[in-house]
Amino acid sequence: MRKIVLFIISLFIGFEVCSAQKAEQTFPITGKPILTVFTNYKAGLGNVNNVSGFNLDRAFVGYEGFFAKGFSAKVVMNVETQSDDNGNTKFNGYLKNAQVDWRGYGFFVSVGLVNLKQFSEQENFWGHRYVFKSFQEEYGIAFCEDIGVVAGYEFSPVISADIALTNGEGRKFKNMDNHYKYGAGVTVKPIDGLIFRLYGDIYNIPKFLTDGDIIQKDQYSLATFVGYQNQYFSIGAEYNRVFNYKFDSKQDANGYSAYTTINITPKMHIYGRFDYFDTAGNMKYDNEGHAIICGFEYSPIKQIRISPNYQSWKSSKGKRENFLLLSVECKI
Repeated sequence: MRKIVLFIISLFIGFEVCSAQKAEQTFPITGKPILTVFTNYKAGLGNVNNVSGFNLDRAFVGYEGFFAKGFSAKVVMNVETQSDDNGNTKFNGYLKNAQVDWRGYGFFVSVGLVNLKQFSEQENFWGHRYVFKSFQEEYGIAFCEDIGVVAGYEFSPVISADIALTNGEGRKFKNMDNHYKYGAGVTVKPIDGLIFRLYGDIYNIPKFLTDGDIIQKDQYSLATFVGYQNQYFSIGAEYNRVFNYKFDSKQDANGYSAYTTINITPKMHIYGRFDYFDTAGNMKYDNEGHAIICGFEYSPIKQIRISPNYQSWKSSKGKRENFLLLSVECKI
């Protein structure tokens, strides 16, 4: 099946390349820099009042070029903070994207180390990635990027579909072990502002994660999302279900997230979000529990967003932890 999908995609790209060669002499090669910075100041309250300090969550630096009709390419590096087992943080740099894109005739195709589509609509509706990650990324259900092919087609302004064939291990690995992740999604926009999305995937067990101590099976994921937005507010909710979570045949996971943003003025907004994540099985994970996020956002200019916000986390195994943050995004 994957060979058929790749063959069809290659035919489309090959046809368009031949057509583009005729016009490449006159097509102006253009491009734009990519620069995004997420930073914050975080202070703990109550039983975590010993936690405070400045943090640089991540910094994207890259470039996107447009070199023929419908074709573009981009390379992006990312630097973010990571914590070790002792709670110490350090900067970690890596290649985030290295992809070639084509758009035309209602199709899109992305090849390389690509951005994935499975929760892009949810992330857009949440709208505050610099404050808190999207649900699937935060709770380890899916990666933002992976090596492979992502393609889609817009049948009409109402309905579109996308498919993905990737290695499955995300940006950190480049294994060629004949094991893949297969994904497909459908997005429906029946009226202006309203959106429904259904997505599912199958993730083969990577050979490097084979564990003889447990009964392992391929991981299956299912995600549903509904959202509505207009000039005054946006609201969205998603439900995620994972079968054989982390390839453990006796472990499933599920969770949901609901979020809203109210536009006070074009430059001022208030927002809120509630997350719940749980696993059913013998193992218990640190990311099980529920989160509450709420805040105020001010954008003095288009490229800057500033948000004082409150974040609360209640682990299923521990006490509630409360934090006040001042989050800032700079995006060019």
